[in-house]
Amino acid sequence: MTTYQDKVLKKCMKQFDGMTKIDAYDILHKIETLLIGQESPIEFKSIEKTIENSYDLKNILPINSSTYCYLEDECYYINVYTFKSKYPPFLGGGDRYFTLRNGYKMFPFDNKHIEEVFESMNIGYIIREFLKENNVRSRNPKTNRFLLLELFDQIDPPNKMI
Repeated sequence: MTTYQDKVLKKCMKQFDGMTKIDAYDILHKIETLLIGQESPIEFKSIEKTIENSYDLKNILPINSSTYCYLEDECYYINVYTFKSKYPPFLGGGDRYFTLRNGYKMFPFDNKHIEEVFESMNIGYIIREFLKENNVRSRNPKTNRFLLLELFDQIDPPNKMI
């Protein structure tokens, strides 16, 4: 005979179907971390608020006393960061940078660097063709998202998680 807890556990575990074991462990760890600050009985609105607050804190990074950067957009292949300073930007200096997924090295977010970074990858040809007609900073007027990131979303990454 299955208990109520077993039924709830099965329902939760069904969400992990098809995931790698390490990704499931990461999610379980995040759930555990979220539950630490919650009161009993658990309310979804409280958890949702905690998630939104932690997202903001994780994606804004102080660089020094006058500069910080924040995650502006991301996709499977790259993360785009915007730098803000209380001082005016220097001529020629870009304010947007990107990193490869799970990478630490930052590159200026421009056509030249995008093409250089992706030229040796299997999607290099697609990127080259895209950059012939578009600028990496061009945005979709409806979604306000970078067209390049929308292109990346259309490319199936290897071992993509659903």
